[in-house]
Amino acid sequence: MDYPASCTIGLGSNTPDRESQVNQAIEHLCGYLSKCSVSSIYESEAFNGKDAPYLNAVIHGISPVGSAALIKYLKEWELLQGRNKNSKAEGVVTIDLDLVIYDMRILRPKDFERHYFNKGYRELLANGSFQDE
Repeated sequence: MDYPASCTIGLGSNTPDRESQVNQAIEHLCGYLSKCSVSSIYESEAFNGKDAPYLNAVIHGISPVGSAALIKYLKEWELLQGRNKNSKAEGVVTIDLDLVIYDMRILRPKDFERHYFNKGYRELLANGSFQDE
């Protein structure tokens, strides 16, 4: 695997400060990735239908590291923002950062098919964010 490589990351938060959480994550990730493109921020219902609604966005950019290192980086940011292993079970997700596509390979097929990712992904496709690949 050669670096750098393209990556597409899904973001979500359903806390009372979800807008701030998503915006902070966008700012942080766009400082790390090169050629960063960001979808609009949009609301989606919790997948289980009972937790608070999420704000979501999708980021596409060029990662300076491999997929395993990037996933580790994303999970470390989640922890720094207050996420813990019980967050999803408790229904309160401070920030969720998922590497869905890396080097044009879908790593998380279920997320790739879900509305909360697909909406932002399609927006980035329509805006030409993937033309340099």
